[in-house]
Amino acid sequence: MRTGGGKKAVLSRRRGRVVAPGPAVDAAISADLAERVLATSGGADRSTGRLEILLLVAALPMFGQVFHYIIDAGPFYYLSKAWPFLTLPLALHGAFRLSGRHHPLYAIVLGYVIGITPALSMLWLGNAFIDAFGTTIKVWPITYYFSVLSTLALLRPSPDLLRRILLSFGVATFLLMWLLWLIVPRTHYAVDATQSKLFMYELERGYRIYMPMVFGVLSLLYLVRRMSVSPRLLYVALYLAGLMTMVLIFKQRISILALLLISAWVLYRNLPKLLRSLVTLGLGIGVLVLAITVLIPAVEALEKSLGNSLSIRARSLSLAFDYMLADVWRWLFGVGSITRFSAVTLFDLFGTDHFYLADIGWVGIVFEYGVVGALLIFGLYVAGLRDAYGRRARAPERQLADPRAEAMAAALGDYVLFLLAASAVYSAVFTPGELATVTALLVYLRGFWSTQAAMGPRTTLQPDEHVPVPGRGGVVRL
Repeated sequence: MRTGGGKKAVLSRRRGRVVAPGPAVDAAISADLAERVLATSGGADRSTGRLEILLLVAALPMFGQVFHYIIDAGPFYYLSKAWPFLTLPLALHGAFRLSGRHHPLYAIVLGYVIGITPALSMLWLGNAFIDAFGTTIKVWPITYYFSVLSTLALLRPSPDLLRRILLSFGVATFLLMWLLWLIVPRTHYAVDATQSKLFMYELERGYRIYMPMVFGVLSLLYLVRRMSVSPRLLYVALYLAGLMTMVLIFKQRISILALLLISAWVLYRNLPKLLRSLVTLGLGIGVLVLAITVLIPAVEALEKSLGNSLSIRARSLSLAFDYMLADVWRWLFGVGSITRFSAVTLFDLFGTDHFYLADIGWVGIVFEYGVVGALLIFGLYVAGLRDAYGRRARAPERQLADPRAEAMAAALGDYVLFLLAASAVYSAVFTPGELATVTALLVYLRGFWSTQAAMGPRTTLQPDEHVPVPGRGGVVRL
């Protein structure tokens, strides 16, 4: 292929391989050129048909574990439980036919939590083989990293199409919350979580709808990103409306607090330097005054409002520490867990049924997987954050030409940070499919992946055809 010397620069594809955005793109290529390249490799809307769009719309809620704990959803609840196994061929395709920067890490984590941890639970907790395997059901959605990446590589949706689908789910989440809140009678709300996981009543929080919020929170973080670039009143109003809906209907305190913290952090980072310095000074003085006059009384009031919830968490923490520290191997590699169908019960182990690993954050992770497993799982968050805020992610060729699509890519990274903040209280393996799915979407949008020879391109170009690339005197290799 000829280049340079006033000749027209061309972009060509190698034989036997699909060319996809990769790390070798020259940093001087403009965002517009990167968007052109994505379009020529099958990323444009025109190459994504209605069937592909319907498949994305149907699959993304499953990958996001929207129905995973909602027993009220009937067949969708059971489909969500089976989804990691139904999509296992996609996961294998993604693991062996695609190459991504996080493939080794995800493979190691899966080997540890699905292979080593169940064996340790048989040793420490006396689980039978079937019971030990049953404890791995909650971590199988980690395979969604491979499954989602494979799905995206096969369907080739454009960044803007993904943005519109994700936002549509977000809008639908809030509208459905209000619809259910207004039409469902209070007699349908349950105190016992085994009767309903969607319509709940608690003494401290009253009536609430425990709606899966993966797309709702993501849409609010998208609005924050749009506000940071273009502070329009519409974005502010929509964000406040969504936040009000979460406070009035959702009432999940940690999730709301994590959302506020991440939103404030994103807006703060995008302030001009002088204004940021003034805000920092004002916040420092405000925090000092708040700590002296308000914080101490507020902590006492919070303890009373949390009531039984706080005491159960404190009891679970105490029991977990006592059990782990009894043997160095327990806290180093973990002891696994049991299911409600196991022959060994929590009462046999701790003398109480009120022990919840899902409510004690990373302490629960260390209890189940040990320090080694906790570090591996924490590495998954680090991987997602690297794709969001790392040096390579900020390179010009990784930025999307459409500012709306770029805002969604940034919001996906903010959602990883949101999950990390919430994991201080909620277990990191409660819905691990959310992190795996968001990371896969980031890898796809930022171009940190490539395809192998087995998958044919979704493009009308023939192997020897060239795509002219204006403005450069060389060959661009993706």
